[in-house]
Amino acid sequence: MQKTINYTGRRKILHSELQIKLVEHGDAVSEFDVDFSLKRENLPDDATIYIEAYKNNTSQRFNFGTVGQITKPENRILDQIDLSAPILFRIRIVDESGQHGRLIASADQIRSESDDDIQKSSLLSVKSTPLDQLTWKVEIENGLKPVLCINSRIPDAKGQLVSNPRFQSLILPAALRQIMMFYLWNDETDDDDPIAVQWLSFAEHILHERPHETDPLMLMQWVDDVVSEFSKAFKLTDILLLKLEEGAA
Repeated sequence: MQKTINYTGRRKILHSELQIKLVEHGDAVSEFDVDFSLKRENLPDDATIYIEAYKNNTSQRFNFGTVGQITKPENRILDQIDLSAPILFRIRIVDESGQHGRLIASADQIRSESDDDIQKSSLLSVKSTPLDQLTWKVEIENGLKPVLCINSRIPDAKGQLVSNPRFQSLILPAALRQIMMFYLWNDETDDDDPIAVQWLSFAEHILHERPHETDPLMLMQWVDDVVSEFSKAFKLTDILLLKLEEGAA
């Protein structure tokens, strides 16, 4: 019988105390691995470590042994999770020595490092995922890095975005437009959200400071100008035409 858990008096685990790496397989099923740098002070050696992957209404829990003897389960495949959106993780450390389990340490909303994300310092993650007949879409949540999802039916989808000018010229400007509109018009965006601040600073670096007015037409024109300057800086049309000419030769 599953024990009930007392949630009082627990320690907050820092996200730096574990690194979760997500590895995506060709069949669009993901697997994860964890590197721990857990601070064990005031944590009983026999307390159990649980890591749970979750997204939307789906979740999957894994037992990683105890604080004194961390043991990775052999099967860490995420086959019960909604992979159409970025996956988050939570860690729970539970003292199960009594009649009822007592939660003594935890952390929520831990992001994974995708196996071939664009560099950590980048503003955008890239993910290959099932999208039916949709070729790509942008997933954005407040406080989290936007994720560019590309249909996993496309061979080497993420690699194509990095190296294929056709992908870059046809996807990146439209994705940039969606992201900018989200941060400018989403009423739930926190002014202190570091991801939103970074994206707006990036746009202002491309063009100039955004208008202080809230006139939608002025803001839309500013977004159009940002996308235009971005495309011009990377010569997206010139490179696309060059590749098309090479392919026709």
